[in-house]
Amino acid sequence: MSPVGDGDESASKRRVKGQDVLFRIVVPSRQIGKVIGKEGCRIQKIREESKATIKIADAVARHEERVVIVNSKDSDNSVSDAENALQQIASLILKDDSTPEASKVGAGHVAANTIRLLIAGSQAGSIIGMSGQNIEKLRNSSGASITVLAQNQLPLCASAHESDRVVQISGDVSAVLKALEEIGCQLRENPPRQVISISPAYNYTTVRPHPPYMDPSSGQPILQLIM
Repeated sequence: MSPVGDGDESASKRRVKGQDVLFRIVVPSRQIGKVIGKEGCRIQKIREESKATIKIADAVARHEERVVIVNSKDSDNSVSDAENALQQIASLILKDDSTPEASKVGAGHVAANTIRLLIAGSQAGSIIGMSGQNIEKLRNSSGASITVLAQNQLPLCASAHESDRVVQISGDVSAVLKALEEIGCQLRENPPRQVISISPAYNYTTVRPHPPYMDPSSGQPILQLIM
Protein backbone atom coordinates (compact mmCIF):
# COMPACT_ATOMS: atom_id res chain seq x y z
CA MET A 1 0.00 0.00 0.00
CA SER A 2 1.26 3.44 -0.84
CA PRO A 3 2.00 5.58 2.21
CA VAL A 4 0.33 8.54 0.55
CA GLY A 5 -3.43 8.67 0.09
CA ASP A 6 -6.49 7.14 1.67
CA GLY A 7 -5.80 3.48 1.00
CA ASP A 8 -6.38 1.08 -1.87
CA GLU A 9 -10.16 1.01 -1.60
CA SER A 10 -10.69 4.76 -1.73
CA ALA A 11 -7.99 5.09 -4.39
CA SER A 12 -9.79 2.61 -6.64
CA LYS A 13 -12.99 4.63 -6.23
CA ARG A 14 -11.20 7.73 -7.51
CA ARG A 15 -10.02 5.91 -10.62
CA VAL A 16 -12.21 5.88 -13.70
CA LYS A 17 -12.00 2.68 -15.71
CA GLY A 18 -10.97 3.48 -19.27
CA GLN A 19 -9.43 6.79 -18.23
CA ASP A 20 -5.96 7.50 -19.60
CA VAL A 21 -2.98 6.90 -17.31
CA LEU A 22 -0.16 9.03 -18.68
CA PHE A 23 3.44 9.67 -17.63
CA ARG A 24 6.08 11.91 -19.23
CA ILE A 25 9.70 11.02 -18.48
CA VAL A 26 12.44 13.56 -19.18
CA VAL A 27 15.48 11.75 -20.57
CA PRO A 28 18.84 13.40 -21.37
CA SER A 29 19.64 12.95 -25.04
CA ARG A 30 22.84 11.09 -24.16
CA GLN A 31 20.74 8.42 -22.44
CA ILE A 32 17.90 8.02 -24.92
CA GLY A 33 19.79 5.26 -26.73
CA LYS A 34 19.57 3.09 -23.61
CA VAL A 35 15.79 3.32 -23.81
CA ILE A 36 15.42 2.80 -27.55
CA GLY A 37 18.01 0.06 -28.02
CA LYS A 38 19.53 -1.12 -31.28
CA GLU A 39 16.99 -0.64 -34.07
CA GLY A 40 14.37 0.08 -31.42
CA CYS A 41 14.55 -3.39 -29.87
CA ARG A 42 14.36 -2.32 -26.22
CA ILE A 43 11.47 0.08 -26.49
CA GLN A 44 9.57 -2.38 -28.67
CA LYS A 45 10.07 -5.10 -26.05
CA ILE A 46 8.66 -2.80 -23.35
CA ARG A 47 5.65 -2.01 -25.56
CA GLU A 48 4.97 -5.71 -26.07
CA GLU A 49 5.45 -6.70 -22.43
CA SER A 50 3.57 -3.80 -20.85
CA LYS A 51 0.89 -3.28 -23.56
CA ALA A 52 1.36 0.47 -22.99
CA THR A 53 1.67 3.08 -25.75
CA ILE A 54 5.14 4.64 -25.73
CA LYS A 55 6.24 7.60 -27.84
CA ILE A 56 9.49 9.54 -27.89
CA ALA A 57 9.13 13.22 -28.70
CA ASP A 58 11.66 14.90 -30.96
CA ALA A 59 14.43 16.87 -29.32
CA VAL A 60 13.71 20.59 -29.10
CA ALA A 61 17.32 21.73 -29.29
CA ARG A 62 20.68 20.07 -29.77
CA HIS A 63 21.85 18.19 -26.66
CA GLU A 64 18.54 18.88 -24.92
CA GLU A 65 16.45 16.29 -23.15
CA ARG A 66 13.80 14.17 -24.83
CA VAL A 67 10.37 13.35 -23.45
CA VAL A 68 9.24 9.73 -23.38
CA ILE A 69 5.44 9.65 -23.22
CA VAL A 70 3.84 6.54 -21.75
CA ASN A 71 0.10 5.97 -21.59
CA SER A 72 -2.51 3.27 -21.23
CA LYS A 73 -6.15 2.92 -20.29
CA ASP A 74 -6.87 2.47 -16.60
CA SER A 75 -8.39 -0.77 -15.39
CA ASP A 76 -9.21 -2.66 -12.20
CA ASN A 77 -5.63 -3.96 -11.98
CA SER A 78 -3.63 -2.73 -9.00
CA VAL A 79 -0.84 -1.64 -11.38
CA SER A 80 -1.64 -0.12 -14.77
CA ASP A 81 0.14 -0.96 -18.01
CA ALA A 82 1.61 2.55 -18.05
CA GLU A 83 3.04 2.09 -14.54
CA ASN A 84 4.69 -1.17 -15.61
CA ALA A 85 6.24 0.54 -18.63
CA LEU A 86 7.37 3.47 -16.47
CA GLN A 87 9.32 1.14 -14.18
CA GLN A 88 10.96 -0.68 -17.09
CA ILE A 89 12.01 2.56 -18.79
CA ALA A 90 13.36 3.98 -15.54
CA SER A 91 15.38 0.81 -14.96
CA LEU A 92 17.01 1.24 -18.37
CA ILE A 93 17.81 4.90 -17.70
CA LEU A 94 19.34 4.09 -14.32
CA LYS A 95 21.32 1.11 -15.61
CA ASP A 96 25.08 1.70 -15.34
CA ASP A 97 24.49 5.23 -14.05
CA SER A 98 26.96 4.49 -11.24
CA THR A 99 29.94 4.43 -13.59
CA PRO A 100 32.43 7.35 -13.37
CA GLU A 101 31.46 8.49 -16.87
CA ALA A 102 27.75 8.57 -16.05
CA SER A 103 28.28 10.23 -12.69
CA LYS A 104 29.34 13.49 -14.33
CA VAL A 105 26.67 16.16 -14.60
CA GLY A 106 25.97 16.18 -18.31
CA ALA A 107 23.61 17.65 -20.86
CA GLY A 108 20.57 16.85 -18.73
CA HIS A 109 21.85 19.10 -15.91
CA VAL A 110 21.25 16.37 -13.32
CA ALA A 111 23.49 13.94 -11.46
CA ALA A 112 23.50 10.17 -11.89
CA ASN A 113 20.70 7.96 -10.57
CA THR A 114 18.10 10.62 -11.28
CA ILE A 115 14.67 10.27 -12.88
CA ARG A 116 12.66 13.34 -13.84
CA LEU A 117 8.94 13.37 -14.60
CA LEU A 118 6.93 16.13 -16.19
CA ILE A 119 3.59 16.50 -14.42
CA ALA A 120 0.66 18.85 -14.83
CA GLY A 121 0.52 21.72 -12.37
CA SER A 122 -2.80 20.38 -11.09
CA GLN A 123 -1.03 17.18 -9.98
CA ALA A 124 1.73 18.91 -8.04
CA GLY A 125 -0.44 19.41 -4.97
CA SER A 126 -1.11 15.67 -4.65
CA ILE A 127 2.65 15.01 -4.61
CA ILE A 128 3.55 17.84 -2.22
CA GLY A 129 0.53 17.66 0.10
CA MET A 130 -0.53 20.09 2.79
CA SER A 131 2.59 21.77 4.22
CA GLY A 132 4.71 19.23 2.32
CA GLN A 133 3.35 16.22 4.22
CA ASN A 134 2.91 13.95 1.20
CA ILE A 135 6.34 14.53 -0.30
CA GLU A 136 7.95 14.02 3.11
CA LYS A 137 6.18 10.67 3.47
CA LEU A 138 7.37 9.68 0.02
CA ARG A 139 10.95 10.59 0.92
CA ASN A 140 10.82 8.64 4.17
CA SER A 141 9.19 5.52 2.71
CA SER A 142 11.47 5.29 -0.32
CA GLY A 143 14.74 6.73 0.96
CA ALA A 144 15.05 8.82 -2.20
CA SER A 145 15.51 12.56 -2.57
CA ILE A 146 12.32 13.95 -4.16
CA THR A 147 11.91 17.55 -5.27
CA VAL A 148 9.19 19.37 -7.23
CA LEU A 149 11.16 21.98 -9.14
CA ALA A 150 9.99 25.55 -9.59
CA GLN A 151 8.37 26.55 -12.88
CA ASN A 152 11.41 28.61 -13.86
CA GLN A 153 13.45 25.39 -13.80
CA LEU A 154 11.42 23.70 -16.54
CA PRO A 155 13.48 22.09 -19.31
CA LEU A 156 12.96 23.23 -22.89
CA CYS A 157 11.24 19.94 -23.66
CA ALA A 158 8.34 20.80 -21.35
CA SER A 159 4.96 21.13 -22.97
CA ALA A 160 3.55 24.49 -23.99
CA HIS A 161 1.24 24.11 -20.98
CA GLU A 162 2.59 26.75 -18.61
CA SER A 163 1.44 24.76 -15.57
CA ASP A 164 3.89 21.90 -16.16
CA ARG A 165 6.21 21.05 -13.27
CA VAL A 166 9.15 18.65 -12.89
CA VAL A 167 9.39 15.98 -10.19
CA GLN A 168 13.05 15.06 -9.68
CA ILE A 169 13.90 11.77 -7.94
CA SER A 170 17.49 10.93 -6.96
CA GLY A 171 19.32 8.41 -4.77
CA ASP A 172 20.25 4.76 -4.81
CA VAL A 173 18.72 2.92 -7.77
CA SER A 174 16.43 0.83 -5.55
CA ALA A 175 15.25 3.95 -3.68
CA VAL A 176 14.58 5.83 -6.92
CA LEU A 177 12.55 2.95 -8.35
CA LYS A 178 10.55 2.61 -5.13
CA ALA A 179 9.81 6.33 -5.08
CA LEU A 180 8.85 6.23 -8.75
CA GLU A 181 6.44 3.38 -8.07
CA GLU A 182 4.74 5.33 -5.29
CA ILE A 183 4.65 8.57 -7.27
CA GLY A 184 3.28 6.76 -10.32
CA CYS A 185 0.46 5.39 -8.17
CA GLN A 186 -0.21 8.85 -6.77
CA LEU A 187 -0.35 10.42 -10.24
CA ARG A 188 -2.65 7.66 -11.44
CA GLU A 189 -5.04 8.40 -8.59
CA ASN A 190 -4.85 12.15 -9.31
CA PRO A 191 -4.97 12.57 -13.10
CA PRO A 192 -4.36 16.00 -14.64
CA ARG A 193 -7.37 18.26 -14.93
CA GLN A 194 -6.43 19.25 -18.46
CA VAL A 195 -5.89 16.89 -21.37
CA ILE A 196 -2.19 16.14 -21.96
CA SER A 197 -1.52 15.42 -25.61
CA ILE A 198 0.52 12.33 -26.48
CA SER A 199 1.71 14.35 -29.49
CA PRO A 200 2.91 17.38 -27.53
CA ALA A 201 3.22 20.92 -28.82
CA TYR A 202 6.25 22.67 -27.43
CA ASN A 203 6.40 26.34 -26.71
CA TYR A 204 9.17 27.23 -29.16
CA THR A 205 8.49 30.97 -28.84
CA THR A 206 9.34 31.01 -25.16
CA VAL A 207 13.06 31.00 -24.46
CA ARG A 208 13.57 29.56 -21.02
CA PRO A 209 16.92 29.98 -19.31
CA HIS A 210 18.91 26.79 -18.99
CA PRO A 211 18.10 25.23 -15.62
CA PRO A 212 20.99 25.42 -13.16
CA TYR A 213 22.86 22.31 -12.14
CA MET A 214 20.74 20.79 -9.40
CA ASP A 215 21.96 19.16 -6.22
CA PRO A 216 19.92 15.90 -6.00
CA SER A 217 19.93 15.83 -2.20
CA SER A 218 18.40 19.27 -1.76
CA GLY A 219 16.93 20.23 -5.12
CA GLN A 220 18.77 23.55 -4.90
CA PRO A 221 21.02 24.98 -7.62
CA ILE A 222 24.62 23.94 -7.02
CA LEU A 223 25.89 27.46 -7.71
CA GLN A 224 23.54 28.79 -5.08
CA LEU A 225 24.78 26.22 -2.58
CA ILE A 226 28.40 27.17 -3.26
CA MET A 227 27.66 30.85 -2.78
